[in-house]
Amino acid sequence: MSPALRFQRVKIMASLGPASAAVDTVAAMAEAGADGFRINASHAPPGQFAQLVDLVREAERATGRPLAVLCDLPGPKLRVHPEAAERSVSTGEELQIGPPGSGAAVPVEGFDPVGELAVGHRVLLGDGLLSLTVVAHRPPLAVVTASGAGRIAPRMGVNLPDGETSLPSLGPRDLAALEAAVAAGVDVFALSFVRRAADVAELRQRLASLGSGAPIVAKLEKAQAVQPPELEAIVAASDMVMVARGDLGAETSPERVPVLQKSILRLARHRGVPAMIATEMLESLTRSTRPTRAEASDVANAVYDGADTLLLTAETAIGPHPVLAVETCARLVAGAEAHPSFAVRWGPPATPAGTGGELVADAVARAAVVAAAEVGAAAIVCFTTSGRTARLVARYRPGVPILGLTPHPAVARALALVWGVEPRLTTGAPPEHEGVVALAETEAAAHGLLSPGGIIVITHGAPLGERPVTNLLRINSYRV
Repeated sequence: MSPALRFQRVKIMASLGPASAAVDTVAAMAEAGADGFRINASHAPPGQFAQLVDLVREAERATGRPLAVLCDLPGPKLRVHPEAAERSVSTGEELQIGPPGSGAAVPVEGFDPVGELAVGHRVLLGDGLLSLTVVAHRPPLAVVTASGAGRIAPRMGVNLPDGETSLPSLGPRDLAALEAAVAAGVDVFALSFVRRAADVAELRQRLASLGSGAPIVAKLEKAQAVQPPELEAIVAASDMVMVARGDLGAETSPERVPVLQKSILRLARHRGVPAMIATEMLESLTRSTRPTRAEASDVANAVYDGADTLLLTAETAIGPHPVLAVETCARLVAGAEAHPSFAVRWGPPATPAGTGGELVADAVARAAVVAAAEVGAAAIVCFTTSGRTARLVARYRPGVPILGLTPHPAVARALALVWGVEPRLTTGAPPEHEGVVALAETEAAAHGLLSPGGIIVITHGAPLGERPVTNLLRINSYRV
């Protein structure tokens, strides 16, 4: 008997780290509700990737459902040098920023302080907890003053909200991580500090050169990336986007983050692109066993805003209760989704997704959602070879489960991160339409969605075997 569907619309991704990278822990997180797992290449060395992927594959076999593995590439991240001395800073204190070995109080790596910082530019450390302002240049040092008290620590993140680094989107660390992750069988890649659509295109070319067609998540955390013209281009170029609220808050301002989150989610859905929310979803669980009321509200609002996936970072990577963090997130999501007064009711997106064949597929997806509601269908079953059809159906936020059937493991795993989709791997592709219908009936019944006399809505493309766009919709009454 196949495992019954949970029908949790919003998905959960857990980060792997010292607290969670063990067979039993990963399996327990999957059982608790995790749909995917993140490898943070900023901390995990490439040599560990294969081992981490194996942990997820073992949990996948134990749960009987596809689980995604995402590799989060470091990107052009600026940091305080690892050998910097930890120190406190007082308000108004004057310091020097410089390259390693320059004698600067704040040695940094990844950029040239004198060449890339003008007088008046801000330098933010630790997601903006310490703000420094450039007041002079004394090559090779930039002189700064602190606008408030704080601390400096090795490896602390650096943001330059008033300027731009000359670092490439994919540096040597990214390329080494990319090669190791492809070899390990990673399903999805996240590109950090995306600045323009061309950054996504470059990663796609690199993946193709390694023989991978894995989906790309564009992390939106740079101020220039969330400006309307560039944001629209980045969303259009990506397979998924992430609202990375830590660096985004430092690059812009904390009060802008909630508005940006809502506008990014709305744009992504209109474009038919899934979206993920990250950073401090349940941060208090790194030191407690209960979330704060503010965190509970944050999770619920992400559900109501239409997020596809919520990403837990420190909560599961280094926190003392990684399984509890997933369980808590799953309970909060389920509570938000079930509340009768605050059900997410979506009107049709403002614009169709794509042109030509994509426009046809989008029309079929929208029709499937309308038909399912009007005939009281138990589920929408999408037979898909690329995952695109299931993503388009999810875009219209149906009130019934979306069962995504595919013969490709990588497609099934990537769909595990899409709102409302329960992916299942089939043993092969039926050769004709009636075979798809029979497969849809069998799988829907096996997963507890369909009983005799029940109705399902089925979508797929024809002719089969030629990877067509979705162009068929069938309303089917199940008779044993």
